[in-house]
Amino acid sequence: MNFNKKLLTSVFISLLLLSYSLFLNVKSINFTDTILKSIHAKEQLPTNIEANLKSQKYMLYISITAISILLFALYKLLLRYIETQKRLLLGKRNEKHHKNMHSKLLKYSNDLEKEVSKKTAELEQNTYTNFLSALPNRNRLLEDSMSFEFKQMALLNIDKFQKFNDVYGEDIGNVALKLSADFLNSKINDNSTFLYHIGGDEFVIAVKDSIKLNNTLFINKIEDILKSYRRESFIYEDKKFNFMMSAGLAFSGSKKMMAYADMALKDAKKRNVGISIFNDDKELEKLHKEDIECHEKLSFALENDNVISYFQPISAIQYASLEIKYESLVRIRDKDGTIIAPFRFLDVAKQNRIYYKITKAVIKNTFEAITKYDIQCSINISMEDIENDRTLEMLYSKFDEFEHNHNLTIELLETEEFKDYKRVYDFCMRVRSYGIKVALDDFGSGYSNFSHVLNLPIDYIKIDSSLISNIDRDINSQIMVSTIVGLAQKLKIHTIAEFVSSKEILDTVKSLNVDFAQGYYIGKPQEIKKYIPYLFD
Repeated sequence: MNFNKKLLTSVFISLLLLSYSLFLNVKSINFTDTILKSIHAKEQLPTNIEANLKSQKYMLYISITAISILLFALYKLLLRYIETQKRLLLGKRNEKHHKNMHSKLLKYSNDLEKEVSKKTAELEQNTYTNFLSALPNRNRLLEDSMSFEFKQMALLNIDKFQKFNDVYGEDIGNVALKLSADFLNSKINDNSTFLYHIGGDEFVIAVKDSIKLNNTLFINKIEDILKSYRRESFIYEDKKFNFMMSAGLAFSGSKKMMAYADMALKDAKKRNVGISIFNDDKELEKLHKEDIECHEKLSFALENDNVISYFQPISAIQYASLEIKYESLVRIRDKDGTIIAPFRFLDVAKQNRIYYKITKAVIKNTFEAITKYDIQCSINISMEDIENDRTLEMLYSKFDEFEHNHNLTIELLETEEFKDYKRVYDFCMRVRSYGIKVALDDFGSGYSNFSHVLNLPIDYIKIDSSLISNIDRDINSQIMVSTIVGLAQKLKIHTIAEFVSSKEILDTVKSLNVDFAQGYYIGKPQEIKKYIPYLFD
């Protein structure tokens, strides 16, 4: 039912006119003719008509007002009726609309529930599965360790895999990891043995029920797996690769099994044996106690300004001048005055997140030596430093303030993996903008060295001790060093031979045109005043 407001308005006006005509009680047309004739003849209106008009005007006003009130009330009633009808019609439509919306919402809710379930499953998959191998990951291993007790565990690591990655790239490396995971998975053939890919090149084989597989059988099984793995050839794009694995084994169902296996693996790597077994609580407690004691000594040294630097000379061997540089090497002085070497405390510093403080102390010691004695010094900067924003901010702040940056060299520890190559490159560029020189340490210890030389802005390469220690007797080392020197000369990079411990080694590296020599034959690390006695007269 539709209503037209314009039509109602027309009816309202017509009713007004009609009421006016009825109120006059005369024929409207005759009355109008009389008035028109008088006006046309320019005559005065008859008195009765004039009086009648005045009276009629007044009555007209009253009539129109009364009728208007009545009609307005009627008009409001009609509008209310119209609105009521609209609401009724709209209600029916809304009911239908609500039904449609309910149906849509129900479908949306079902779809949303399915999507949430799907995403939850994906999240769980990502949380507990290694994305590369699709094997259970470290998180799943930790969860399973809390759910039930493993009786036997082997931590497996692919030997020298990082170097393989450096040479062939991560893409081929990932393929090799996937193939290795598939190989190991094919060796797991019972429900009580579990395989985990806990990250990178490390895997764990854990046994829940030792009844089926006693310790001796488990050791034999791991040995067979390692032997088979050595014989296995991995083929990718017409390339054939062979790898080896080391394993650390632990038994007894202790909650510390992962720590035991990790220590056993480190022992296997250190002794260059395929398998090492560890299941001694006392030995683990001893190592933990040593770490705690070392941390206490390190904290004492930091609090009492006992983190010191020893300086080892680096001597020019190809020039007539007696140019000498020094490498600043960190030490800590214990309460009783004992000097503690860095291999005893650096790992502890990293584990306890105070490595930053060690670097800061070395910077302070080195800057003081350069300023006081006008010497050239180098300091070691690790990947740990470069990845730490706080350390970088501290370094750049120190470089901004230091007035002798031209006497400083930064040695990048190449023994550590350059995880973020761009970050390393940017660091080198920023350092060189201060006038500081850059050296690449331990050159020759990894396959990636040559690409670093080609891609990083460096001034020196320090040839690794593994190539220098027997160079006077090893022809292969001589060939390698000669190749390194030739490359460096073409790139206008100076070379430094480390671990020069005898006259024979010094003569050999000198004959191979190495620019500088460093080692105990040149001078051992000690306090700077012992190398520059005249400054202390």
